[in-house]
Amino acid sequence: MNPYSNYISKATSLSHVKLGISLCVACAMGLSSADANSEEVTAIQVNGAVSQARLLDAPVSDNNETQVAALHQQATLLTATADTHLKMTREQRMVVHQKAAATQENQQLRALAQQNQVIYYDFSFYDAQTRLYEDYDYDGFYQTFSVTFDADINSSGGEVQADVFAELYLSQNGGPWIHYYSTDVFTLNADSSFDDYEVLTTLANGYQTDHYDVLIDLYELGYADPVATISSDDLDSLYALPLESGDRDTVYVEDVHGGALSWLMVSLFGALACCRRLMNKK
Repeated sequence: MNPYSNYISKATSLSHVKLGISLCVACAMGLSSADANSEEVTAIQVNGAVSQARLLDAPVSDNNETQVAALHQQATLLTATADTHLKMTREQRMVVHQKAAATQENQQLRALAQQNQVIYYDFSFYDAQTRLYEDYDYDGFYQTFSVTFDADINSSGGEVQADVFAELYLSQNGGPWIHYYSTDVFTLNADSSFDDYEVLTTLANGYQTDHYDVLIDLYELGYADPVATISSDDLDSLYALPLESGDRDTVYVEDVHGGALSWLMVSLFGALACCRRLMNKK
């Protein structure tokens, strides 16, 4: 298999029109950048992180500049509504899935899946890779990154399919796992190399300048607990990503005019001091 390579009011009618136009442009850029054989999901914001995902069913180009620019535009527009105070931990997300699995609908899904699959199978991650984008202040910490993972079904024989989804978490410098994205449901096809899943994320606000680990939980649709997990404990590519949110990735622009004025004042004071010394000598 070939794993994918290592790689976010003014309350006037005019401002609303500008916002709408900008968002439309950003969405158009994102759609135009998607691979013809890839299914792309609209950007979603969770806890100050704006993410865009797609199922990669064919190799894609490494040139993601347009897609990254579109996501950054969307993150800029959505930043004002970001809620960074209600971050959910991995344990809290697991409780949500356990409650959902207890519903009658999910019990029916499990029964149907068991009827359709007559052979034993389980799940594993073949690989997961990351890439870093956008470090505007050149401090070595990035506001945009991608996580691409390849999950497989291991079976005793035959072609097995399963509907799954993934939960993605970040841990700041060894701290608790904090949820930042949930994928849509997608289909795994045995150990196919054409069902990689990519999540591109811009940290809009609420993330300190630090190193972050990544964890991915894979769930089979209708079941309460993760069927496979991969994290920084398993792969170096998910370990210690240098990240910060966009509100910390700012470029300092020196005030050239102010600097020139300051030097001019210093020069004038120096000239006055020289004149005073000359006058005193006379």
